[in-house]
Amino acid sequence: MGSLAMEGDNHDQPLQVVMFPSLAFGHIFPFVHLSNALAANGVKVTFLTLPSIVAKIRLALDPNIPILNYELPPIDGLPSDVDTTARCSEVLVELLRQAMDATRPQIAKILAKLSPQVIVFDFVQGWVPEVAELLGIKSVYFCVFNAISIASTILFGVTPHQRPSLWRLRLPPRELLSICLSLKPYELRSLLYYACGSGPAASYFSRLLSSMAFCDAIAVKSTYEVEAPSIKYVSSQYRKPVLPTGVLLPKAPAGDIEPKLDEWLNKFPKGTVVLCMFGSETYLSVKQKKELVAGLEMTGFPFLAVLNTLAYAAKAKKQELEVEIGEKAGGRGMVCSGWVNQPLIMSHPAVGCSINHGGVSSIMEAVVGGCQLVMLPFKGDQYMNTKLMVKQLRAAVEINRRAWDGWFTRKAVRKAVRTVMVDGSKKGTLVRANVAKLRGILQQQELQEDYTKGFITMLKELVASP
Repeated sequence: MGSLAMEGDNHDQPLQVVMFPSLAFGHIFPFVHLSNALAANGVKVTFLTLPSIVAKIRLALDPNIPILNYELPPIDGLPSDVDTTARCSEVLVELLRQAMDATRPQIAKILAKLSPQVIVFDFVQGWVPEVAELLGIKSVYFCVFNAISIASTILFGVTPHQRPSLWRLRLPPRELLSICLSLKPYELRSLLYYACGSGPAASYFSRLLSSMAFCDAIAVKSTYEVEAPSIKYVSSQYRKPVLPTGVLLPKAPAGDIEPKLDEWLNKFPKGTVVLCMFGSETYLSVKQKKELVAGLEMTGFPFLAVLNTLAYAAKAKKQELEVEIGEKAGGRGMVCSGWVNQPLIMSHPAVGCSINHGGVSSIMEAVVGGCQLVMLPFKGDQYMNTKLMVKQLRAAVEINRRAWDGWFTRKAVRKAVRTVMVDGSKKGTLVRANVAKLRGILQQQELQEDYTKGFITMLKELVASP
């Protein structure tokens, strides 16, 4: 693939952008959706990833977008078949991050050969801005989290070399400060883990803060209609362009629902099934799974719970999970594991409620699919996404949990589900009305197109700048 000249005054040449996501599907697919939106508007996009996951990406990526490969260098303790964070322990995820750091020479050679004007990268690869600057390429950090997550990270400024400061607490919007000060002990412990890390490599927070500090611009998978205060706060702190991309939902779910699940869902009336899913990287203990399923049985609604186990978990734990898999409550409930077509299931007419972990894509897919939202977050940005939905937008309810360790009961599960699924309560009525308003915003295709065009305009201005 030939390189393009980098002359800022030649407006006839198409913008050339390289996309470089980290190796987590919750990050990869937002990069895919942004790539598709850019390509549909005349931007020349090249996508970087590993050879082993090209087939999965190609199903969703515009066929005209080329995919270039790089290889993971061997790292002691990292199995050769681990190519994403899916179903990996934290130890393996840490080793995978180290392997990504070791790809720096490969990526530098690829960029030198392609000579793009912009590279869009993920926070795990916090070294990209330095590489890009040496090559005369603009770097854009693409945040696939909600803006409230990176705003809260900035607010506390938690890195191994920086403590929270009072001046930071005076500047943020009152709503953001209120949310951060209301965090419970189990939520704070999770955030502290991401701040400090667990090994010799840089922590999540330090990578994130470094990426935002040294890139030329920040892109965020959000909109002003949903997160204006947080987006403006991030911009004020770094004094550089912060470019909302819109929510970047795929136009229509691809593929088919697994026949057995489709047949089961078709047995129930419209909007009555409670769908419970926690993404590809969130895992409940066996005790938590049993309590959750018991709570689902108590709701009185049919339910489908997809509960996964770590790929490298002990055999005894997997066998214990297998005991829980199958039909429940006389056929009114179904518990399974493994991959399912989440967007397609959420849009099935029978599904009326989504219990999820607070991942951005899961939230948005549920809202667009017509589901009511019940939140059960377990780590990192999931807590802040949940605060956004429950406290700021009031478009979801959260399952009540014990403050110290985050334990939840079956009664708490029942109460949360019935709050949004049974008409009558003041809180439930408010939440249902607000989620309907949010759905209206997300379904405005013209709004998404405006964000895409505005994003491209700002990229061109960035390339033209010194």
